[in-house]
Amino acid sequence: MNSKHIKLIFVFLMVFAICSCESNPNSTLNHSPEEVKRHNSSHMQYEYKTIKKDGKEIHINKYYGNQTKDVVIFSTNDGLSSFNDNLGLSAIKYYVDNFDRNVNYATLVDIGNFSVGNEEADLSNGKSSIEIINKVGYDIIVPGSYEFNYGIDTFFENMNSLDAHVVCCNIYDIKNHRLPFAPYVIYRYGNINVGFVGVISPETIYLRNNYDKFFDKDGNQLIYFFEDEGGSALYERIQESVDACINDGADKVILLAHLGIEGITDEWTSTKVIANTKNIDAVIDGHSMEVLDNGLMINKVGKFIPLVQAGSNYKYLGAINISNEDYINQAVLKERSVNTKDEKFQNFIDDTLKKYKKSGG
Repeated sequence: MNSKHIKLIFVFLMVFAICSCESNPNSTLNHSPEEVKRHNSSHMQYEYKTIKKDGKEIHINKYYGNQTKDVVIFSTNDGLSSFNDNLGLSAIKYYVDNFDRNVNYATLVDIGNFSVGNEEADLSNGKSSIEIINKVGYDIIVPGSYEFNYGIDTFFENMNSLDAHVVCCNIYDIKNHRLPFAPYVIYRYGNINVGFVGVISPETIYLRNNYDKFFDKDGNQLIYFFEDEGGSALYERIQESVDACINDGADKVILLAHLGIEGITDEWTSTKVIANTKNIDAVIDGHSMEVLDNGLMINKVGKFIPLVQAGSNYKYLGAINISNEDYINQAVLKERSVNTKDEKFQNFIDDTLKKYKKSGG
């Protein structure tokens, strides 16, 4: 089956799902819940460190010190619990941990779909994978669409058990009238403040076996992903979060986007999001499991925005570099660079998988 046929099938499924929802008077698929409109995310309480820059107080989630260095943001996406495949997570951990920090700051992020994919994850509702992920040293994680495979309650339980900052601007918990995650975090690297805004694809609600999970027995929608027809609700939500991040002191904004490009509903692709927003300086992508190491997308005001996506199953390690000269470039690292395992961590992976497989979760 070629990509054209897959796209046609997906469009049919989308139309079917949308039509089904329109018959439900309680559905919010085509309009924003009033609670979201009234909700001001700046009122939410997150743990910040306050630092002054140019006489202005800014909120910082992580402070790296005052040295002037390049900022390197490493990324994984759609790992699907394939910890021992391809590069392998132990090799990625070794590479990032031993990166030359004399001339670079190093941050590691994940763009979702990390808690599913193997027998151990299925047996434990994702807990085996999260136990492993927590030992890697991720700084920021964006939930992926597959993180909901175990149900909404387990999703929140799993996300709350992560040691990294969980960042996502467009998951709205309708039942509890809240945005459960910080829409962004800001890290200070020497004299530059970099904001990270997280977003998950609204396609999440339409994925196989997931649709019914997002409604209660009376047909009321439980989670809203800003999934209106045409994409404007998503664009506006992301732009609002980017603007708030800048107002909070970010000099650069990186969008951590579990959105994708190929085979994705057009209005929810990273390409369309970039084209309908501004003041995003680079995008680290996921969801479509592509390898993109030299992407440049045009934003709303005609600026070229670099984009990187590192495939899937830990086959590659994505990287974005913000240089001292204020230049941003991107790369995808392969086996030639990432080729040494952290043996202690590898043993931990193997022992954890054995434990969960033997216990049945």
